Amino acid sequence: MSEHTVLTIFVAVAAVALIIQMGTLIALYKAMNNASSRIERAILRLEERSAPVLATAQTILVDAQPKISEITTNLAEASAMLRIHVAEIGDATGEIVERARLQAVRLDELVSGTVERIEDTAEFVQHTVVKPIRRIQAILQAVQAGIGFLRRSHSGGKSAVNGGSDDEEEMFI
Repeated sequence: MSEHTVLTIFVAVAAVALIIQMGTLIALYKAMNNASSRIERAILRLEERSAPVLATAQTILVDAQPKISEITTNLAEASAMLRIHVAEIGDATGEIVERARLQAVRLDELVSGTVERIEDTAEFVQHTVVKPIRRIQAILQAVQAGIGFLRRSHSGGKSAVNGGSDDEEEMFI
């Protein structure tokens, strides 16, 4: 094969390749054109459907704007008042707790003082009343024993004369 024939075959193959590429590009162009027109139609339908919704939403937002501002202002004021009241409640609670603590201390001192006084009174009563009463009671028992002895010895003196008086004297002592 000659050089000229190879060149002719090469040019023919290149021409066929260019024709195939051109056909592919034309098909791609038509596909893109169809897709573009479908997308445009879809966008138009979307705009037609969304326009009333967007207009309604805009109307609602315009109408709600002052109300939202008022709600926000009221909320800020309520929050500030709440902080003030919480602070006041905290102060009052602290004061109540401090007073309760002081009252508890006073009550403890009162109870402690009362218990000490009761102990002192019990000790005083023990020393000034109970011990003398026990002594008096012991003396009275001794006097009763002596009187009982004398009575027995007087009524039983006749037998005591016989010699039993020493035993009875020992019992008395």
